[in-house]
Amino acid sequence: MSTEALDTIAEAWLSSLQQDIKEFVRVVCDDPELDESLRDRVHGAVFYALVPGDVIPDSIGVLGYLDDALALRIALDEVRREAPERFESWRDRIPEMIESAGDALATFRESLDEATYEAFRQRVFAIEKVEFKGRRASEVAQGKVDPGWLAAEVSVLALKLDFKPAAVRAAAKRVDSALQTFHQRLQPRR
Repeated sequence: MSTEALDTIAEAWLSSLQQDIKEFVRVVCDDPELDESLRDRVHGAVFYALVPGDVIPDSIGVLGYLDDALALRIALDEVRREAPERFESWRDRIPEMIESAGDALATFRESLDEATYEAFRQRVFAIEKVEFKGRRASEVAQGKVDPGWLAAEVSVLALKLDFKPAAVRAAAKRVDSALQTFHQRLQPRR
């Protein structure tokens, strides 16, 4: 696996994360055609991004949001596999995200071993365990919480995601350290 390819993917994902997460909520989470299970999982990916205690801590700076960007792509991939017609229906509305859930996601996935990728995927979709400001992803997905609440929380998060291009480039060059963190935090304990 070329570290240059991963650096390029990380730079693209981190550069667009501010817009991606807002569009993800507007297009994907708000799609009334998603079945309940998929709706819960896509909301779980947003909650993963909102909760500060994720695999790569947001507190380390720009690189700390790479796992959040990955979580959104994993959720898109779930929809692509389980409801391809919904996935394709978003192509005109979020073309860059749809594209990044293909080869770029596959490249990133290859950089992690299968066990690590699957452990991360499970963590992203562990919606019954994740709570943010007293709310659970499933409650939001099922309409038990004002739908405007999630959009407002994502708007607050998006303010933190206004990264300077130089900071994004510097973070992208440290993808190897992010991969090490994935492996360290997600490998089964022996």
